[in-house]
Amino acid sequence: MQNRCEVCENFRPGTDFGGRYRVIEVLFDARSVHLCVGHHKIAQNSGVTSFDELRELFGTGRRSFVPRRGRGLQVFDDQRLGRGRRASDAC
Repeated sequence: MQNRCEVCENFRPGTDFGGRYRVIEVLFDARSVHLCVGHHKIAQNSGVTSFDELRELFGTGRRSFVPRRGRGLQVFDDQRLGRGRRASDAC
């Protein structure tokens, strides 16, 4: 699976960007973020140095195109990875 820019993925889901589309992993204080070259340059030119600044740059109001959580926690084959927060939560 090809890495995709998190901003592009949330702004235009399912779009095919072609062969020249490159993604860079950028390390921030909270977590690493995958950005395409264009969004990476916009962040650099805007002086973004933290994850919160990146979320603010690529968002409006309470909505940001950079999710707080990374892609690390995924559900495979409709199975949950954990039982839930409460003892009464079903598996």
